[in-house]
Amino acid sequence: MRCCRCAVLLVLCICPLASLVMAPCPRGCCCPHPGFLVLCESLGLRSLPRSVPLSTSALSVARNQLCDVDHLLSPFSGLQELSLGHNLLTRFPRGLPPSLESLQLQENRITYITAGALRQLGNLTRLDLEDNRIRAIQPGALRGLGKLRVLTLKGNELTSLPSNLPPSLTHLDLSENCIAALDLASLSSLVNLQVLNINSNCLRSVPDSAFDKLPSLRSVDLNNNLWACECDILYLYRWLLSGRLKMATDLVCAEPVHLAHRLLMNLSVMAICPRLLKPVDRTQLSSDLETTRPTSKRDRVEMLQKASKETSAGLFPEDIQQDFPRTRLLPYSLETLTYEECLFLNKTPPLSTSHLKTTASRPEEEQGCRDNVTVRYPQSNATSAGGSVPSTNREAVMVTPNTRPFTRQDSAAIVSLLAVLCVLVALLMLAVLLVLKKILVRQQRVAPLDVGSGG
Repeated sequence: MRCCRCAVLLVLCICPLASLVMAPCPRGCCCPHPGFLVLCESLGLRSLPRSVPLSTSALSVARNQLCDVDHLLSPFSGLQELSLGHNLLTRFPRGLPPSLESLQLQENRITYITAGALRQLGNLTRLDLEDNRIRAIQPGALRGLGKLRVLTLKGNELTSLPSNLPPSLTHLDLSENCIAALDLASLSSLVNLQVLNINSNCLRSVPDSAFDKLPSLRSVDLNNNLWACECDILYLYRWLLSGRLKMATDLVCAEPVHLAHRLLMNLSVMAICPRLLKPVDRTQLSSDLETTRPTSKRDRVEMLQKASKETSAGLFPEDIQQDFPRTRLLPYSLETLTYEECLFLNKTPPLSTSHLKTTASRPEEEQGCRDNVTVRYPQSNATSAGGSVPSTNREAVMVTPNTRPFTRQDSAAIVSLLAVLCVLVALLMLAVLLVLKKILVRQQRVAPLDVGSGG
């Protein structure tokens, strides 16, 4: 009897504790696996349900009206997945269990993330902060997330790339923010990054070698930014042309004005950065010549021969293509070039720029530039009026006549003239028709009189 009584007392003591741990599903919630998975969504809750089992490993209280859950979830030591999305949280929750691996906080009202907010969440592999109001992430706030693989910050108000991002990241979504520049230090640490979405931001260009230190990168979305199609964007332009990634290349220019709304990949290098072919400043050129140009004729000829070899080898275009303009190009000006040197240059092949062409089509503005190319005429043996040229240098270049090219204004004038002629011809035909009509009417009136008189 005593043993039976002891057993009954033991059961009565254990059952209340068991009922606390293995409590039934909270009212209104859905529990497919009681004690493991609890879904309490869209119930208008202002606080967490009290009867959620402590052994729950996945809890969702999304789409409610929760404003503060600080330290309310710390007793759930085995919680691995937590969804607090679509609530009214104004700051990152405190006192979350360290066992969390997935945390969803999308569509709340969080504005700032402090350095200590995620200090205890070293097991997180997925963090979703989409569609909040985050303006800043304190430096070092994400440093301790050594297992984080997926970070979503889409639809916030960030103006720069978060610093100290964990190297374990494989997916980073920063789209629909206000980011105006990419920080090389933050990007270079993401050696495992595979997917980067930074579309719908305020980027104007991408710094050099921004993506070169991301060996695992396989997808990048850069659409809908404020791309300035100028010299600073040439790195991104060539990186897209390299075809390293299979990605959409329909990046639209926002600046400068004459290239706005045009696709970046449809432009040429010269259209993007015209300064690559601009002439050297005359004052700078004169100062360089004082120190670099040889004084003797023999040295000058040797310099021209060297320049000819570099031109045939394609060294100048290579420097231009890599955006390193030469500061001491060969001076082709009346002040520095003699007649003999001009004749020597005439024998050398012209600079070929065929390899400067890219796979992108040339813009319409540059197609019109072909009409202004100077026409080269056959060489002649005639000498100038000032004297004769030695027999060794008789292959002179004739002066190019100042021919006026056929322009659009000429074509418009011709079209206008043809239109006037057509109008005159039409008026003339109309006059002829009117005269013929009058003649026919007159004959109809005269014909009956003639018949009556004959009867």
